[in-house]
Amino acid sequence: MYVVEDEIVVRRGPHPGIAAVLSVLIPGLGQVYAGNLLTGAGWFVATGVFYWAILLPGFVCHAFCVWSAYRAAKDWTGY
Repeated sequence: MYVVEDEIVVRRGPHPGIAAVLSVLIPGLGQVYAGNLLTGAGWFVATGVFYWAILLPGFVCHAFCVWSAYRAAKDWTGY
């Protein structure tokens, strides 16, 4: 997203809260929002495999996915 203020373009980074909520809805989507496409795809596949295998590891993997999305957005340095 770009905000123009007096001809200066300011680039805003991803918000950690939004990244976490997106990963709660769809595992890996928060990482994609933060600009990490391959990491997001990896979390999506890993969480799906863990949910398919056994429910409890799926929840644990999903929790780590949400935390990872939050950290990715918080540590965002630009594209």
